[in-house]
Amino acid sequence: MKTIKNLMLGILFSSVCLSFSTTSFAIEESSKEVEVTKTSEVKTKITEAKKEIDLTPKFKIKEIKTEIGSKGTVEVEQVEGMKDLKGTFKTTVADQSILSINDRGQWQGLKSGITKATLDFEWDKESLQKIKEKYPDHQLVKKGTIQEVPVEVTAAKEKSVDITPSFNVGTISAKIGETGQFKVAPMGGLTNLTGTYLAYIPYNAKEIITVESDGKWTALKTGTVEFVLDFQLSDESSKEIQDKNPGSTMVTRDIASLIKVEVKPAGTLNITPKIELTSIDGRVGDTGQIKVKPIEGIKESTGSFAPTINDSSIIEVDSAGNWKALKAGTTSFMYMYNWSDETMKKLAEKYPGYEFYVEEGAQVVEVNITENTTASTKPVGTTKPTGKQLPATNDSSTNLTLVTGLFLVFLTAIGWCKKESLYR
Repeated sequence: MKTIKNLMLGILFSSVCLSFSTTSFAIEESSKEVEVTKTSEVKTKITEAKKEIDLTPKFKIKEIKTEIGSKGTVEVEQVEGMKDLKGTFKTTVADQSILSINDRGQWQGLKSGITKATLDFEWDKESLQKIKEKYPDHQLVKKGTIQEVPVEVTAAKEKSVDITPSFNVGTISAKIGETGQFKVAPMGGLTNLTGTYLAYIPYNAKEIITVESDGKWTALKTGTVEFVLDFQLSDESSKEIQDKNPGSTMVTRDIASLIKVEVKPAGTLNITPKIELTSIDGRVGDTGQIKVKPIEGIKESTGSFAPTINDSSIIEVDSAGNWKALKAGTTSFMYMYNWSDETMKKLAEKYPGYEFYVEEGAQVVEVNITENTTASTKPVGTTKPTGKQLPATNDSSTNLTLVTGLFLVFLTAIGWCKKESLYR
């Protein structure tokens, strides 16, 4: 009996264990089924997401900070892979007295203050059609939310345009006769400006350089000078600058443009006068003329002498170089020679831009005059008088010589006659 009881208990225990084992397996299988189902749903969603085009607008602006009167435009990014898509802005400004935005995204600051704006955008039908044609297998969706941006508008700062002139040239190094052109730098965003150039050249330097009202300069004479250059805008250019910079004030700084100038000669030419003698030896009453060698290449060079004679009682010399021996003695004189205006004009025409110079120092001429009873006129340009003396009329020695000569001729004639008679 006891054995049967134990057997029954064993069977009962085995049944209970089997029952628990079956339940556990079923739950495990069920869990597996649920897991497979969830994985399948995720894969399906991923596949569907790949076929969507998100049309949520993305704006290129994070905030609006501007001044009263300033304007701008809100820009929206294009759908990936496309361009020239259009639409309408849907915006709301909390305080519309501070900022205004229209359906094209154009905004303008109205008054000082802080507010906020909500931005949205809808693509137009034509743009949506273009998107569908490019992505026919995709669904067009809009997932994002409206974007909100902070707005701050401040009072406009005073605007100004600097019209202080500056020039292309600050230093001029030129030769006589050379020319050049001043040009004013762009101002107010304009390059082709018109106006008047004003050069403030010192009075004692106006012969060195000239500057015309159109900015053309000409080097006239050797020397150095510094002068202030200014530029006065024409009414036309002033208006163009104002139109290009509305609401701006044109200002000029107190800065002068100083131009440095150095003018050099185109060349140099020695025009020191040279005479053809170094001394005068003559007798009282002799005359002559001092000649100056002409300048090479200049015909009929003329000028005047300015002699300084140590003893003017011995010799006299006039401005034309004519001299005359007055009394016996020795002396010397220095001379300076000045070329005439006509000669200098010829030089300037032949050598434009040249600098003419004369060597320093005066030439000295030694003079020796002896007594003489009969004066002789010296040939022009000779260096020494001839010193010969012609016989004076009614001189006794001259008459004696004449009688003696006639007597000898008479004797010769008689002798010749006697010789002829003997041969007969």
